[in-house]
Amino acid sequence: MEETTPVSSMIRQNGPIKIAAWRLMMEKYQDFMTRFEHEFRTRHGLSANEFDVLINASTSAQVRHRDLLRSLVISRSALSRLLGKLEGRGLVTQEPDPEDHRGVLVALTEAGQKLCAEAAETNGEIIISAFSGLTDAEAEEIFQLVSKICPVG
Repeated sequence: MEETTPVSSMIRQNGPIKIAAWRLMMEKYQDFMTRFEHEFRTRHGLSANEFDVLINASTSAQVRHRDLLRSLVISRSALSRLLGKLEGRGLVTQEPDPEDHRGVLVALTEAGQKLCAEAAETNGEIIISAFSGLTDAEAEEIFQLVSKICPVG
């Protein structure tokens, strides 16, 4: 079976290069997410979204539910479901915020910290492997170029 031409390549030949570049970034993102999903699931029993919650919750002893929501690309109800699953597995705790009774504080348990650290190593391996064809200077250039993209809205 023949390999199909990525849409970004077709756009690059026939359309604006900025749209082709955007499409290429999306294709690469999808490649990464497919690999993350597979490796997190097989190595750690986590989905990519569950890892995202753990890694974002690991930045402090406790994090507010609403602050987690700001750092993730999921809905409030999806976050609540994920936290419920992670809590059921003994990876996080949730408790009312004593300063804001409507809020919830989330913390990783010891098991959650251990699993998060293991999955973070997998995350790093995948990224380093994918970027292995680049020098540090080229990675810096990509960082600088992507930083120049204006936010939408």
